Amino acid sequence: MEGTMTNYKTEKRKTALLILAFSLMFLASGAGIFSAYGAERSAYRRSATYTSDAWVINFWNTESDHMEEELAQIAADGFNSIILVVPWREFQPGTAPILYNDYAFDKLDKVMQAAGRHGLWVELRVSYTWDYYEETESRLRFRELLGNEQLERAWLDYMGHMYQYASKYPNFYGGFITWEDFWNYMEDAPSFGTGSRSMNEAKRIGFQEYLAERYSLEELAPYYGKHFTSYENVHIPARDTPAYKLLYEFYDDYLIHLLEEGQKVFPGLSMEVRNDVDTVEALTGGQTGASHYTTFPCGNAPDTSLMYSVSMGFGFYQELSAASAVDMMNRQLALVHAYNGGKPIYIDQLLYMDETEGFSHNARLAENQRSVFLTSIPGVLRRYTNGYGIWSYRNYANNPLYNCQFALKTRGWDTSKARVVERDGSQQVRLEDGGRIGQHFGDRMTRTDTNDNHVRFTADSDGEAVVTVTLGRIVKEVRVNGKQQVDLNFGKISAYNSVSIATKGVVYLDNIQVYNFVQDGQLYGLDGEGLGCLDAMRSLNQMMGQ
Repeated sequence: MEGTMTNYKTEKRKTALLILAFSLMFLASGAGIFSAYGAERSAYRRSATYTSDAWVINFWNTESDHMEEELAQIAADGFNSIILVVPWREFQPGTAPILYNDYAFDKLDKVMQAAGRHGLWVELRVSYTWDYYEETESRLRFRELLGNEQLERAWLDYMGHMYQYASKYPNFYGGFITWEDFWNYMEDAPSFGTGSRSMNEAKRIGFQEYLAERYSLEELAPYYGKHFTSYENVHIPARDTPAYKLLYEFYDDYLIHLLEEGQKVFPGLSMEVRNDVDTVEALTGGQTGASHYTTFPCGNAPDTSLMYSVSMGFGFYQELSAASAVDMMNRQLALVHAYNGGKPIYIDQLLYMDETEGFSHNARLAENQRSVFLTSIPGVLRRYTNGYGIWSYRNYANNPLYNCQFALKTRGWDTSKARVVERDGSQQVRLEDGGRIGQHFGDRMTRTDTNDNHVRFTADSDGEAVVTVTLGRIVKEVRVNGKQQVDLNFGKISAYNSVSIATKGVVYLDNIQVYNFVQDGQLYGLDGEGLGCLDAMRSLNQMMGQ
């Protein structure tokens, strides 16, 4: 991806001058971010996670050509801020040497300025795990971060860079990291086994040193079910042993370390804490819980961030009433408040419903109780929180494609007889007669045989054209004559790792999506249409804005 990265030692961007010109323009007009905000920050945040018509994983490499209308709608719905999810690797693709990605920062400029024009503050969720910048899994970098001083220095440079860059804008509110984005190591730790490889890993990450400072070898024996003659023999514990509770303690301490180091370069940085209590084997037999309460104070942050789902505190497969969900929310937030030193809580993800695959067993509100819940929680929110954020403001598909709207021309695509043109205010790819465009996306798409698999795109032509779409080994055709929305259902098929589109006749394509799941938040649909919880969300925003 040549020409997209800048060495941090020589970077001399022109953003400050652009912001100054932008600021003077709006000061002169009496409008914009300065008249909207003045010198004061919003006391209570009502936030929507903004991903335009994409989703968080490919938002930064998409065009977002309706940004002004989308942000105007967010403000009209009663939100006073947006959350931008900022992936570490896409913004800092190189760590040795450190390199930054120009196009990602260019889009950040665009969003910050547009948000300001619509009176919206901007909160950054920094160091997000996932991106499609490369085919290799971005989470591997997060797994390697623990115990790697050079990589941690690069991460801190990224954190400081993001703060300095965003803080140039007067509508920048602050940021937070989340336990979710750093949990990859805990998920992968059992793979080290219990032999010499595991001992070496325990030494490399500092786990042996951590235990030596807190436990005698005699105290470790019942956790591991054996005696050690030296701390150098201590290994990463097996998941089904009481010692795994010690690894949870160690990792909580590591998250506190990361947060406190991050706060040195990103003032006011908060962290979304893990409210779940993880089940571990007890020393006395049976099972016990490993809580993460030590992380709740979030260092010197002004608040504690939290993902809150209505399923918290309930058993599996329960259908909930609004009244029971509100009561549990009061108890759960009171618990966080008790352990975070009385700081306010910022619910960066308020999940009144969650259709995410793999979590269908979680308790959920009855469908007719969702709106009732939203309009019943202002009292609880006022008691414990200084704001909340919505994750699924607009439904999104799990599209594995990079540069699916051609914001970056044909980068990431294999093409033949194809070029990107400006048309109807948007970047579109023009395929000549006999042209083709395709993308290999590796193993990004999963569970292909459980849900229907779709290829969706907008197409336009001046005359009739035949478009052939190949997904894996399945081929479908569609006739195009003029502008239309195409959504081809390939059904439940075996695993695939690529898509290609060919044409007979000249055709224009845009916003190509491959998907087998749509995340539903019942606010706005995939095409921007209003859904069932929208009125209740507007009512909640109005009540919390009074």
